[in-house]
Amino acid sequence: MLELVAASVPLALVASVPLLLAVQGELVVQRSGMINLGVEGMLLAAAFTASVTGTLLGGVAGAVAVAAIFGVFAIVFRADQIVTGTALNLLALGLTAFIYREIGSTAASAMQSNVIAPFAWIVSPLLLALLLWRTTTGLRLRAAGENPDALRSAGHSAAAHRWLALGIESVLVGIGGAHLALALSNGFAENMSAGRGYIALAVVIFGRWRVKGAVIGSAVFGIAAALQYALQAAATPLPYHLLLATPYVVTLLILCGVTGRVVAPESLGKS
Repeated sequence: MLELVAASVPLALVASVPLLLAVQGELVVQRSGMINLGVEGMLLAAAFTASVTGTLLGGVAGAVAVAAIFGVFAIVFRADQIVTGTALNLLALGLTAFIYREIGSTAASAMQSNVIAPFAWIVSPLLLALLLWRTTTGLRLRAAGENPDALRSAGHSAAAHRWLALGIESVLVGIGGAHLALALSNGFAENMSAGRGYIALAVVIFGRWRVKGAVIGSAVFGIAAALQYALQAAATPLPYHLLLATPYVVTLLILCGVTGRVVAPESLGKS
C-alpha cells in the first residue's frame, strides 16, 4: 500500500494544482480583508471559458468576470461578502451548465501540466511571499485587511488594494481553472470544480493566512488524493464514491484537529 501511495504522489500533486492556486488567490484576498466565497464559482467559470477558447488566457478571463462582479458588490456597494460569494457560486454553476448543454460540447486543447505544476508549487508561492512580506504594496494590502482606517489616514485607498488582491486571485484561479479543464480533463464537465473552492477556504484557515501554511495544507489534500488513487489501484472493496470522498474527509478531519489560537486578519469580512 505504501508503495502505491508513493507512486501516486506525483500524480496527486499535479491534480492538486487547481486547489493550490485557488488557496493562494484566496489567501491574498483574505489578507486584504475580504472573504471571497465565490472562489468556487471563479474556478468553474475559468474551467468553462478555458475549455471553450482552448487557452489559458480564456480561463483567466472567466475568473476575472466573476471576480469583477464580486468586487462591484463587495467593494463598491459594500454588500455582504458571504451572501455575494454564495450567489456567484450558484450563478456560475447554473450558467455554465446551461450554456454547456446548449452548445453541446467544448473544444478544448491539451495543456502541459509540467509547466503549470512547478509554477503553482514553487514560483507562485515565492512570488506571493515576497509581495506580501517584502514589499510596500504587500504591507499596504495587509493593512487593508487589518486596519483599513489607518491605511486611509496614511493617504492610501483600502478599496484599491482590495481590487488589486482580487486581480491577483483572478489570475491564479484562472490558471487553476484552465489547468483543471485542459490538463486534468478533456474539456468541461458540469460542476467539475467539485468543491475545490470551498476546500480552499478551509485550507487558508489551516495555513493561518500564510503562504507556507497554504502550500502545506494543499499538500495534505494532495497526499489524501494519492491515498484515494492507491486505494482504487489496490482494488479495495469499498464503494467508488466513498473513495472519491477520501481527500475531502481526510482534509476536514485534519482541519478539525488544528490546535492553537488562529488569528484572522482584524477586518476580515467587514465592509
